[in-house]
Amino acid sequence: MNLRYFWQTLKIAEGPVFAILIGLIAGMVVLGASGYNPLYIFRGLEYSFFTKHGIISALAMATPLMLTAITWAVGIRAGVFNVGAEGTLMIGAVMAIAAGTLIKLPIVLHHLVVMAFAMGAGVLWTIPVAYLKIKRNVHEVVSTIMLNWVANFLVSFLVVWPLRDPAWPMRSLKILPTARFQPLVAGSNLTLVFFLSLVFALVSYVLLWHTKIGQHIRATGFNPDTARNCGINVSRATVFAFGIGGAAAGLAGYALTAGLPPLWSISEKLGTLVNYGFNGICVAAIGVNHPLGIIFAAIFFGGILSSRSYMQMFLGVAPEITDVVAGVIVLILALPELSKMFGHWRRGKVTV
Repeated sequence: MNLRYFWQTLKIAEGPVFAILIGLIAGMVVLGASGYNPLYIFRGLEYSFFTKHGIISALAMATPLMLTAITWAVGIRAGVFNVGAEGTLMIGAVMAIAAGTLIKLPIVLHHLVVMAFAMGAGVLWTIPVAYLKIKRNVHEVVSTIMLNWVANFLVSFLVVWPLRDPAWPMRSLKILPTARFQPLVAGSNLTLVFFLSLVFALVSYVLLWHTKIGQHIRATGFNPDTARNCGINVSRATVFAFGIGGAAAGLAGYALTAGLPPLWSISEKLGTLVNYGFNGICVAAIGVNHPLGIIFAAIFFGGILSSRSYMQMFLGVAPEITDVVAGVIVLILALPELSKMFGHWRRGKVTV
């Protein structure tokens, strides 16, 4: 087979729709190989997108994913790989618990204060990463992954000791009623925080594509040397990108505490907080790192997670099947770039 033709055909994989289709086919293959009916995957999607309860569940699960995806996407637009949404989300969540339980204010003001604490903590958590990147040239992947572990252990400590609920030691204190979001539909976990995340995504789009600082962020990501030669303050653009990502992840932590009925708290094992940061990378990939695309990608991915619960409870399917679908989607979306790298390697242009 002609290798040049093979690399050209891989360009088809650049489309998120193609990646989604391949991911669904992979899920069907895994279902069949595991002894299940391959068509179960469509029953799960039917539940998520064509039933009232499924749609509500998909929107609720899309809320934090939309925000953590923006954390990654804004970083990519600035030319940085910010994989710290997982830890930043946890910091935002625990600060929401602290402000939502230790501060007593009227209902509207309390909501605003708790949200400000969560987002502010998320922004502050990115400062060490930005400093190490700009001043010490430490790669952000290393620093963000290390800070993810710091956040994990720090939040675990705060939940089991100073913020522990005396009436239920396995979780933190519950956020006071004045700072809680009630479900929009009885018995669901969909709250007004979904619309907050939607607004944040729209504001991120306007900021990146219709403001001067947004143009500087994207120019920095396209070519930092050229941007610097054009008079753009690359360091400031990088700091802004980290700050926006930190605010988004902090707001995601707020969504998973103040906006997650009937818990309004953090469990000892942090079960309600884990994996949203890394799943956000997948959502950003499906949405081609564009805030508007991320809105639809988050709802789609939320539907996949919703179908996961449905297939596990009603069809007896292992939940890891949906993880296979998500993994294949990311792999297919990464193939074009991998093919370019392999092509450069074949021509001897890659250096280590």
